[in-house]
Amino acid sequence: MQLCKLKQDIKLPLLITFITIAILSFSLDQVPYAHSQSSKTNSTANATGSGVDLKDTHPSPANVKAGSKFEILSTVINNSPETILLPAGLCDSPLTAFFMSNNVVIKHTQGCTAKSPPFELNPGHEVTVAGPASGTIYQAIKAGNTPATATVYYLTENRQPGNVTKPFVFIIN
Repeated sequence: MQLCKLKQDIKLPLLITFITIAILSFSLDQVPYAHSQSSKTNSTANATGSGVDLKDTHPSPANVKAGSKFEILSTVINNSPETILLPAGLCDSPLTAFFMSNNVVIKHTQGCTAKSPPFELNPGHEVTVAGPASGTIYQAIKAGNTPATATVYYLTENRQPGNVTKPFVFIIN
């Protein structure tokens, strides 16, 4: 009798856990890194030559303190004549950063592996993306000016890979 009760006590929480994971894995809105998209045409000049550019790259939170973890936000501008595809979803990000000082460490942990369809960015539109992807952590370890580069990876309509890199500087307090 106690064995049957024990089995029931184990099965119910296990079932609830599996249902919760299934619901979260298949959520309908899986573009958390596409924070905002402008519907107006953008005529910003592009120094990269590809027609894709970055602007307003900065850390989040804006006031990064030594010892804290942070992410990078950047606005991707598609001035090319074709739609580009950006990795999106709960686990992916098109944005990565390289830090040219010893003020930041990049840690790698077990990340999630759920796949999501890419985000389509039409010509003349822009979207703000966040990075890094799941499993990568940026941690400030020392105060000071922090020069860095931000790179966004994308695919063209015909599935050719592309990227754009821009330098930026921020202060760690």
